[in-house]
Amino acid sequence: MDMVEITVRVSKEYVEEAEEFGMLDPDAIAQILREELDKRIMQFVDAEVKAHRAEPSAKDTT
Repeated sequence: MDMVEITVRVSKEYVEEAEEFGMLDPDAIAQILREELDKRIMQFVDAEVKAHRAEPSAKDTT
Protein backbone atom coordinates (compact mmCIF):
# COMPACT_ATOMS: atom_id res chain seq x y z
CA MET A 1 0.00 0.00 0.00
CA ASP A 2 1.32 3.45 -0.87
CA MET A 3 1.83 5.66 2.15
CA VAL A 4 1.11 9.38 2.41
CA GLU A 5 2.31 11.73 5.12
CA ILE A 6 -0.22 14.22 6.44
CA THR A 7 0.12 17.23 8.72
CA VAL A 8 -2.69 18.26 11.03
CA ARG A 9 -2.91 21.48 13.02
CA VAL A 10 -4.64 21.03 16.37
CA SER A 11 -4.35 22.68 19.75
CA LYS A 12 -1.55 21.63 22.08
CA GLU A 13 -4.14 20.59 24.66
CA TYR A 14 -5.80 18.29 22.14
CA VAL A 15 -2.46 16.69 21.29
CA GLU A 16 -1.60 16.16 24.95
CA GLU A 17 -4.95 14.48 25.61
CA ALA A 18 -4.61 12.31 22.51
CA GLU A 19 -1.11 11.27 23.60
CA GLU A 20 -2.44 10.23 27.02
CA PHE A 21 -4.82 7.81 25.31
CA GLY A 22 -2.26 6.50 22.81
CA MET A 23 -4.08 8.01 19.86
CA LEU A 24 -1.08 9.56 18.09
CA ASP A 25 0.54 6.32 17.05
CA PRO A 26 0.33 5.97 13.24
CA ASP A 27 -1.52 2.66 13.55
CA ALA A 28 -4.01 4.16 16.01
CA ILE A 29 -4.65 7.14 13.74
CA ALA A 30 -5.12 4.83 10.76
CA GLN A 31 -7.60 2.72 12.76
CA ILE A 32 -9.57 5.80 13.85
CA LEU A 33 -9.73 7.06 10.26
CA ARG A 34 -10.77 3.61 8.99
CA GLU A 35 -13.56 3.31 11.56
CA GLU A 36 -14.90 6.78 10.76
CA LEU A 37 -14.64 6.16 7.02
CA ASP A 38 -16.51 2.85 7.36
CA LYS A 39 -19.22 4.60 9.40
CA ARG A 40 -19.65 7.37 6.83
CA ILE A 41 -19.74 4.90 3.94
CA MET A 42 -22.47 2.91 5.69
CA GLN A 43 -24.46 6.12 6.36
CA PHE A 44 -24.15 7.04 2.68
CA VAL A 45 -25.25 3.58 1.52
CA ASP A 46 -28.14 3.58 3.98
CA ALA A 47 -29.31 6.99 2.73
CA GLU A 48 -29.09 5.80 -0.89
CA VAL A 49 -31.11 2.66 -0.12
CA LYS A 50 -33.76 4.68 1.71
CA ALA A 51 -33.97 7.16 -1.17
CA HIS A 52 -34.30 4.32 -3.66
CA ARG A 53 -37.05 2.67 -1.62
CA ALA A 54 -38.90 5.98 -1.34
CA GLU A 55 -39.03 6.41 -5.12
CA PRO A 56 -42.26 5.18 -6.65
CA SER A 57 -41.56 2.17 -8.81
CA ALA A 58 -42.89 1.72 -12.34
CA LYS A 59 -45.20 -1.03 -11.01
CA ASP A 60 -46.81 1.34 -8.51
CA THR A 61 -47.84 3.85 -11.19
CA THR A 62 -49.55 1.44 -13.59
